[in-house]
Amino acid sequence: MPLVPMALPTLAAFAIAGISRVVDPVPWLAFVFLAGWAVVAWVVGLETAPETITPLSGPSTGPISVLAATVATEPPTMRLRPKRRAEFDIPLIVAEPIVVGTPELPQHPRPVAVRVAAFGLAFFAFIAAGALVPGGLALDREPLSRMHLAELAVLNGAIAGVVGYRIASLTSPHRFDRIVRVVAIGQYAVPIAVLTIVFRSWALPRLFIPALLTLTAYTVTSVRESAEPVPQNVRLLQELALLGVAAFGVIVWGVLTK
Repeated sequence: MPLVPMALPTLAAFAIAGISRVVDPVPWLAFVFLAGWAVVAWVVGLETAPETITPLSGPSTGPISVLAATVATEPPTMRLRPKRRAEFDIPLIVAEPIVVGTPELPQHPRPVAVRVAAFGLAFFAFIAAGALVPGGLALDREPLSRMHLAELAVLNGAIAGVVGYRIASLTSPHRFDRIVRVVAIGQYAVPIAVLTIVFRSWALPRLFIPALLTLTAYTVTSVRESAEPVPQNVRLLQELALLGVAAFGVIVWGVLTK
């Protein structure tokens, strides 16, 4: 089974484990586990039971039939390879049909739902990371030690890398696109880890840091999935400017409340 559908359930389980450390045992802890169970069930259903895109002849449905239908509908291409003739022992160039671009998993029929789930779970996972690291959520407004700050940055970077890996798989689902998904891990993880250190050094209160990191992940997604170069994409530049103004307002608000 590909690792791609396991990304979001893993984030959901991690979020439950971390958030449960910052709530009172009764009654909020029970509510966290019930809500977390519902979220995990929904995410697993979203990832493991996609709708059929192209039905095949016969009653078979599900991810395997969708994958077979996708492969069957792709036009074959020709590959040239040398073949030796036994009677002359000389190479003969022959052409054989091959199917290229075989997807590693079926194209998800609900990409918008996957993106919404990814960003929502990223927000809760960032909260969980701050809860697992002592002082990560800046509840007491005290500076964080270098060791704990590094741990928080690594955790948040790992969360962002998982989110980037899942989102990149929506536009790069093929086997030969694995390098694209691996590169996406770094494209998400590096800025998130750096901004974690910056935001936590400013001691922004409580949920300010997870919200800003989620906004950063969304910004990275918008830039990566731009259909044209970013300097020429007027709509994207306007969106980034609006998000920048919103982030600046949140940072100012968080600094003033210290």
